[in-house]
Amino acid sequence: MGDSVGNLGFPVELLDKSVLERREYFGDYIVLHPFLKQAVNAIVSKVVSIRSGRIIVVCGPTGVGKKELVNKVTARLIELAQPKLLSNKGCIPVVNVEASAPDSRNFNFPKLWSSALKIMKEPMLDKKVKYINEVTINPEGELVVLSKIKKGDMREVLENALRYRQSSALVINEAHHLLRVTNENDANWEVIKSLANNSQTSIVLVGTYELTTFLEDLDKSFTDQVSIVEFPRYSHEVKSQIETFGNIIIQFLRHMPLEKTAVALVKHDFMYFYKYTLGCVGSLKGWLNSAYDLALQDQAVTLTKKHLEETRISGHRSMGMLKSITDGERKMAKIGGCSDDRNGHVY
Repeated sequence: MGDSVGNLGFPVELLDKSVLERREYFGDYIVLHPFLKQAVNAIVSKVVSIRSGRIIVVCGPTGVGKKELVNKVTARLIELAQPKLLSNKGCIPVVNVEASAPDSRNFNFPKLWSSALKIMKEPMLDKKVKYINEVTINPEGELVVLSKIKKGDMREVLENALRYRQSSALVINEAHHLLRVTNENDANWEVIKSLANNSQTSIVLVGTYELTTFLEDLDKSFTDQVSIVEFPRYSHEVKSQIETFGNIIIQFLRHMPLEKTAVALVKHDFMYFYKYTLGCVGSLKGWLNSAYDLALQDQAVTLTKKHLEETRISGHRSMGMLKSITDGERKMAKIGGCSDDRNGHVY
């Protein structure tokens, strides 16, 4: 593949546009690669075809592109819900929320539920109350029923909102934060199970391989409610995956609005790109975004090794990431009883 205009993947008129427009174009460009398509199809299939109230756990390495996975799943579920949306204008097909890292011993579930309800634009959240009757005995020994007003339970409010809005899925990204609490994991699983059952909505937990730690210890009573989808990286040990990852890099470079493509860099030293991304497409895109910004600042006609060198992660960080990823892959293989070919798995 050469550097001619005919081999550029972007509209050539972008070369006459502003730096901001070119940066936005490349920033928005996504390669719908095989592992991304497989994971999207697996998750959507489980959401729409299994009985309500199931929990779907999606695991993958840091940098694999989970944010884009969530975006694609959301778009597909909204597309599938079009008939429902025509008959029910209040329907919210899917709700996406991110779990923040806990700053104390216990995960802040009420904050997560409130965030989801705000995304759903649930009205008058601060006015939600619950009416309860409390039976007590007065000084005369008589039973007395006292009516009380209690601040609404945000989980119960969310359960009702998901059910009445006919949501097919609640997607919780960065879900490893939700379960990263010592000695609280069983209780937290119970919370998620209760939410799924009472809302009659699929709960999709998307996170890193840290989730495998909790899956290993999962109580057997949960196994009929939990499905597992792996969103893996591309392995350098599988020829077809190496070829696919190389093509992904080339697609990104062809869509980088510069006068000449830099695909020769890939052909000259593919393993340079692999070393600092470890086969993770999200990490690759983040690196290329930074390198492209630098090339634009330099008013360069093409991306160079210098731009890549100045924006890559350190070798030390790369080695740390590799250990974390391979540990997670081994745990994932153990949980699923799968082989090590890393072709993408659904359990």
